[in-house]
Amino acid sequence: MAQNDAKRALANKLVQLQLKTDGPAITDQLTNSAVQPIVAGWSQRLDETVPPARQKEVRDKLDVELKKFADSTHKSIEAQVGKAAEAAMVPIFMEKLSEDEMKTIIAYMESPASAKLQALGADATDAWAKRIIDSTRSQVEASAKTFESAADRIVKAAAGGASGAAAATKK
Repeated sequence: MAQNDAKRALANKLVQLQLKTDGPAITDQLTNSAVQPIVAGWSQRLDETVPPARQKEVRDKLDVELKKFADSTHKSIEAQVGKAAEAAMVPIFMEKLSEDEMKTIIAYMESPASAKLQALGADATDAWAKRIIDSTRSQVEASAKTFESAADRIVKAAAGGASGAAAATKK
């Protein structure tokens, strides 16, 4: 029983360390996943229903409301991140990791080397992404042009077909 309590304490400590590193990112990610579909839906509706001359004014008003929604959603998610982390991760850590493994992970996560790696994380990821972008730019641009040409043909054919059909119906 004491061994199980010790293992649970290690699992809880590991969860707290995980929360410190990943909590803000998961909160932001989940908030964005709730906000993005709403933005996309309203943006399309705005384009379809509001005259172009009034769109900026309406977008500004929608942005105010969207910020309220995003802030409220962020607070709701943030309030649950810690509770959900413990409930979800403690059982997994207890089942999948030994006490020694948790001690090793905790020692690493609390080490200066881990802090240094975390601090370098954004720079390293940015450098990695830049290399990927630089090495794929020409292929991506060529594919985008191919898509644009195909999409243009499809839309023109549909528009031409629709006008032809409308003209045939009028006859």
